[in-house]
Amino acid sequence: MNVLRRLILLLLLGVAVSAVTGPMGPDAPLSVVLSLRLSRTALAVLAGASLAVAGAVLQSVLRNVLATPYTLGVSAGAGVTAGAVILFGAGVSGYWAGLAGTAGALVATALVASLAGRGRSDGSTLILAGVTVNVLGASLLLLMEYLSPASRLMEIVRWMMGDLAAAGYSRVFFILPFSVLGILLVLTRTGNLNQMLAGEELAETRGVNTRRERAIMLTASAVLAGGTVGAVGPVGFVGLVVPHILRRIAGGDCRKLVPLSALGGAVLLVWSDILCRVAVSPGELPIGIITALIGGPYFLRLLARSRTGTDRTD
Repeated sequence: MNVLRRLILLLLLGVAVSAVTGPMGPDAPLSVVLSLRLSRTALAVLAGASLAVAGAVLQSVLRNVLATPYTLGVSAGAGVTAGAVILFGAGVSGYWAGLAGTAGALVATALVASLAGRGRSDGSTLILAGVTVNVLGASLLLLMEYLSPASRLMEIVRWMMGDLAAAGYSRVFFILPFSVLGILLVLTRTGNLNQMLAGEELAETRGVNTRRERAIMLTASAVLAGGTVGAVGPVGFVGLVVPHILRRIAGGDCRKLVPLSALGGAVLLVWSDILCRVAVSPGELPIGIITALIGGPYFLRLLARSRTGTDRTD
């Protein structure tokens, strides 16, 4: 498959470029390359793959090209709990802030699913519930920022912008089980995802328990996005842009779309991280700024097309 080969080539090239990109350039000692540059590259690969697969799943389950991991209130839940740990947990390590962010993301997803389940069970209800939880979470986070001392405030703001800087592999090992578990769970159910894309009523006639499958896929998306947010902060638009572009190139068959999205998400975040390091060298930009600059205009374009009915997942 040409798309698969190109994505693999772009990823390998990105890893090679990342290994020689930084303040010391290609002359950096091997210890710096292995412990600093390659660790953040591994983090970018796992985070990008997780967010893109979560987006592909949500767009397929909800049959809405505007669906993203943050549709479920992931960023709101993670921001509130991680922000609370940073604000009140003086001396607490970044690991606990990450774990709190992941737990908050999962709780927010459960809350959204519960709220949506009280009304109609269609995708629009779930999206509206997610938007509501996101607004509430953003308000609570703003309140915490207002009450924070200057030192804590900068830490919270930096985390909310997304950060791939990693001294060693601790954050890589943190996100690894979430990524592996979530992606494997999705890969084993791509056939059911294809059936649900054709419509829930038709899927039911073919023996698919759509209610159960939706719950499983929402849980898998929450695990993928929650683990990522806990490790690197809320990095937006990866789950929106990557699946949509690859769906146009390779089609909507989830058996192809899911693995291609994992590769595409890894490619996007690796190259975005490289851009973060070279754009304002010797400093660096937060990864969330780069992905927002890429994804924001694309989101507006999708929104405009969806309003005219020219862009659908089915």
